[in-house]
Amino acid sequence: MAVTTANIVVGAATLSIAGVDVGGLQGGVTFKKTTTFVDIDADQLAGIAKKIATFETASISTTMLEATITNMRRAMNEAASQASGSHLTIGSAAPATQEYAITVVAKAPNSGTRTWTFHRAIMSADFEHMIGSRESASVIPVTFELLKDPSNNNNFCTFVDS
Repeated sequence: MAVTTANIVVGAATLSIAGVDVGGLQGGVTFKKTTTFVDIDADQLAGIAKKIATFETASISTTMLEATITNMRRAMNEAASQASGSHLTIGSAAPATQEYAITVVAKAPNSGTRTWTFHRAIMSADFEHMIGSRESASVIPVTFELLKDPSNNNNFCTFVDS
């Protein structure tokens, strides 16, 4: 089989949350989709007779390099009302899930651009942030769980090459 080198994709991506670019990223952006199956066995077979997909989950993760108040607020699942100018209040008497549309723009095969649109994303991982270090940047690792979007045929996301 011949290798088409133009289809090998290497390059940085940009990530926007609710239309706002988060700035620099470290280690790329990773999309993960998991499917849960039920195995159906039959007495007459010494193995699985059928597999049925019963559940799907998906997530995206990255490490944000820019520790802005907006990036910190979103990574900690804080409401917009928790931020005011140069202040961010962490924790709420009534925490609520913050849901975002996320867009990732990356390279595509043949020197094109691939735009991923994640319709519904929520911060789903524990938040851990190094406040200061002489040896490394104060990065913000994030994982967003993707929710199915009923207004988009119950999809997690779409991507388009241009």
